[in-house]
Amino acid sequence: MKTSIPGENLSVAMVTRELLDLIMKQPEVERARLLTELHPDIQQQTESGALLNVTTALIDAVMKLTIKERCRILGELKANSVSTMRKYSRIEFFSPIQYVVNERLSHGFIRSISVSGLFLENPHYSGPELFPGQAVKMIFDHPHTKMHLKIQGKIIRITKAGLGIRFDEKI
Repeated sequence: MKTSIPGENLSVAMVTRELLDLIMKQPEVERARLLTELHPDIQQQTESGALLNVTTALIDAVMKLTIKERCRILGELKANSVSTMRKYSRIEFFSPIQYVVNERLSHGFIRSISVSGLFLENPHYSGPELFPGQAVKMIFDHPHTKMHLKIQGKIIRITKAGLGIRFDEKI
């Protein structure tokens, strides 16, 4: 099932899966905070005095949200957690890159890079639909040594500006 949001073509299932995956990575305290944000009137205890299962209640709440609300919360969670998820610092690095996805050669530009991944900018990609987890083969010059690299990775994030790619092996 696809739904239309101005300028984008989003899959409800993909957004929901990514949102729930990110929620499950949050500490219990953060899940409880998010549940309270979504349902300020919710009671943390049932009438019998038993504690409410926050995770179950949060999943139920997410499933009742519209696609726009899910996207908004997903964006907020990503923005708040990206700095804590990153193990290696990134450097700004603008360089051309050739890459292959779905056996289709494309060209783009690296916008930032770390030892474990890069952000690939390509506003003119016209191939088949891309999705997180897809394999990518890349050819580019190392930012420090200038050596020609051939490396493989996987798409981990897709935005209007480009692709977040994690290398299979650190460079």
